[in-house]
Amino acid sequence: MVQIDWSLPALNDLREVFRYIARDSRKYARATLERITAATARLSQSPLMGEILFEFPVYRQFVVGNYRLIYREDEANQRVLIIGVIHAGRDLPPILESRNA
Repeated sequence: MVQIDWSLPALNDLREVFRYIARDSRKYARATLERITAATARLSQSPLMGEILFEFPVYRQFVVGNYRLIYREDEANQRVLIIGVIHAGRDLPPILESRNA
């Protein structure tokens, strides 16, 4: 089992996902965040379960509903760092490049 750490941009992404969905339904917004955080629990047990990103091979993604949970494994320190929670319809390279990917 590995430790899960969230980057500040990823935490900001979570807040934005919640705010966006909550405009229509706070209940659905909470449910979406619960699904995303539950996925991170699965990553702690199987950090290699996500697919490798073609554009950024050091990162992996795990799709949760309409969102891509972007992360990288730090095997030496037995941890996973969540880089972002990004809507699947968004163009990923500019976002990750802006986060010093």
